[in-house]
Amino acid sequence: MKPMMSVLAVFLCLSFFQSDSLAAKPVKLIFDTDMGNDIDDALALAVIHALQSRGECELLAVTSSKDNPWSILYCDVVNSFYGRSEIPLGRVSQGATHLDGSYTRKVVEMSEDGKPVFARRFQSAEDIPDAVSVLRSTLAAQPDHSVVLVVVGFSTNIARLLQSPGDQISPLTGRELVSRKVKLLSQMIGRFDRDKPAEFHEYNVKLDIPAAKTVFELWPAEIPVIVSGWEVGRSIQNRAVSIQNDYGYVKYHPIKLGYEYWHKMPYDRPTYDLTSVLYAIRPERDYFGVSKPGQFKINEVGKLEHTKKTDRNQQFLTLTPEQILRVQEVLESLSSQPPAM
Repeated sequence: MKPMMSVLAVFLCLSFFQSDSLAAKPVKLIFDTDMGNDIDDALALAVIHALQSRGECELLAVTSSKDNPWSILYCDVVNSFYGRSEIPLGRVSQGATHLDGSYTRKVVEMSEDGKPVFARRFQSAEDIPDAVSVLRSTLAAQPDHSVVLVVVGFSTNIARLLQSPGDQISPLTGRELVSRKVKLLSQMIGRFDRDKPAEFHEYNVKLDIPAAKTVFELWPAEIPVIVSGWEVGRSIQNRAVSIQNDYGYVKYHPIKLGYEYWHKMPYDRPTYDLTSVLYAIRPERDYFGVSKPGQFKINEVGKLEHTKKTDRNQQFLTLTPEQILRVQEVLESLSSQPPAM
């Protein structure tokens, strides 16, 4: 562990950043993830916590679209590590991808001297409520047009939310709740670069094509959609050198360990999901460009396509070489930021 003075210096720097960011209201954010299918989900959740520590966002809930208990329990570990174990969690049932993956279970079950290394709120995923009920209750409790929905996995939970009827949580249907409470959907899905091969099926679409189709058919037209395509995160790498050198302020770090378990080190990994988080919380910082307005839909072969329409507010992110370098540094710094406890 590094000397306490270095950690104190980090916190003093955080205080400086916080004072500059408190002028704007924190972004109210829901994070829907397929945690465990890739490591970028874990880094994206770390970025959210870093920006909450800076006063820039408020994480309202985390829901998992991966139908595996260790997915949401790992989210519980990460939230608890950052001192926010009270954040509501929701898990999918009868969803896609059931396998453990290479890191979530290992991190959650990690022990030392017979004791768990990481604290968590829930001991069993069976005690965690259904994702749709968590999404409905979270949205119902928020002011109108105040919530940013960040979706970085399959569209399963969001499709079911949009299709949900009124209930004891709210008399509004899911689509009505979204229309009233959400101000932006920031989603990592699809691919929009010119070199896209005809046979390419982006993972977040192809694992639940019906759900993705439902989301883009039922999404309220008045609520903006910003999509970060495969090519954006692919262009910006989270480097192994950051994982190896920037997380040493604690003996055990759930993000660092997850990264090391995901693949044999050292390796660089694309920042797919982190880009959707960064845009959602800092949309005005010129980290990305955006396409012309249009409309998304899933076509007849199960791919996400974008049709230019000036009367619609659905766009995808673009990048310049200069933005790639800038965003890489920003994301590595934020994802490795120490908890503000």
